[in-house]
Amino acid sequence: MDNLTHSLIGLIAGESIARATPASRGGLAPDVRRGIFVTLAVVGGNLPDLDLLYSFRGVTHDKLGYLLQHRGYTHTVLGCVLLAALLYAGTQLWARWKRLTFTRHDRLALAAMALFGTLLHLAMDALNSYGVHPLWPVQNRWFYGDSVFIVEPLYWAAAAPLFFVVRSTTARVIIALALLAALILSAVSQLVSPLWCLGFALLASAFLVLGARTSALTAALTSAAFMVAVTAVFIVDGQFAARRIDSIASASFPADRIIDHVLTPMPMNPLCWDVLLLETAGDRYTVRHGVLANAPALMTAAQCPRMSIDRHTTAPMVKVPAPDSGEIHWLGEFAMSKTRLATLVGMHCEAAALMRFARAPFATELERRWIIGDLRFDREPQLGMAEIELPPPSSANCPRTVPWTPPRADLIRGGGAD
Repeated sequence: MDNLTHSLIGLIAGESIARATPASRGGLAPDVRRGIFVTLAVVGGNLPDLDLLYSFRGVTHDKLGYLLQHRGYTHTVLGCVLLAALLYAGTQLWARWKRLTFTRHDRLALAAMALFGTLLHLAMDALNSYGVHPLWPVQNRWFYGDSVFIVEPLYWAAAAPLFFVVRSTTARVIIALALLAALILSAVSQLVSPLWCLGFALLASAFLVLGARTSALTAALTSAAFMVAVTAVFIVDGQFAARRIDSIASASFPADRIIDHVLTPMPMNPLCWDVLLLETAGDRYTVRHGVLANAPALMTAAQCPRMSIDRHTTAPMVKVPAPDSGEIHWLGEFAMSKTRLATLVGMHCEAAALMRFARAPFATELERRWIIGDLRFDREPQLGMAEIELPPPSSANCPRTVPWTPPRADLIRGGGAD
């Protein structure tokens, strides 16, 4: 999730919980309590992304370091608990400076809010296909929700009822800009159809009217209920899309074995899904890219928006040897030898490190140089965020990297037949 979404979700959580739960007798005044709740939820909802300080612009200074370190230790249950403890300690220091008095009930409520806000970040990040590994150090494998697009404007719309509830001018400006940005980005990116944009505008307008005419409690609970409903709809539709693509794959490629499918819905649209289907047959490893329609009677796969208008990618894609239908529109496929991939990983430390991140790996030789990357993020012919050029092999031992279990360990354990 982007940090704007994390912030708005924190705002919704803080407002709704503060207004729906009673303040303790003799404790913080309701308005002060609500302000602290919102602050804890918003700040806690962004704290795990502190890893960007060293993964993106800190000690790593390189693409591979970013891929391995972002959503790393701070995006674990243990990391979130520690961050929440620091956040609560900071709140206590601020309260002493302000000479505020906390009751035991206040302390428990604020500690719970700090923990909930921080864990909410982890939960929201777990919903998309990028993945998290929340159980480190007990378990180092990646978990993928495959349910929500990494930037989902419907969460921004969920904050609209709070526009007339929040007292902060800054918060109101952020909500207004988020709603406006959702409409502009949807139209410019071409990821959302004009009809969906109109529906978003009407929904946001209705929520603004509701927030202006109802109580603060009703507005806050409406925001929270809509946020939960959006999440539930995408999760359920994601499960349905997973079963549908498995059925299509079994019918279209009966000789291949499915090892994974990467699913990403279109923004605002649980009917259309971007799909990467990973399969093997003997030593052949194939990734097929397509667009899946969950309800072809309403919108066929060919009518669905696509993640990338430009089909030129770093990985050499060829036509999928299967017909399109109302359910699936194939965009292309990439294939290579599992043995070749395993050999590259064994020869190059950089390839071995990338495989601790890559869920849909590919490798290709371009002008006598090998490129390895992740097809989840291959949207252009140039080297993208998850693609690196391999240097000449080195005889030195590979430096120790992160402990994450390679998502495609099944491909690099020697290659060969299934």
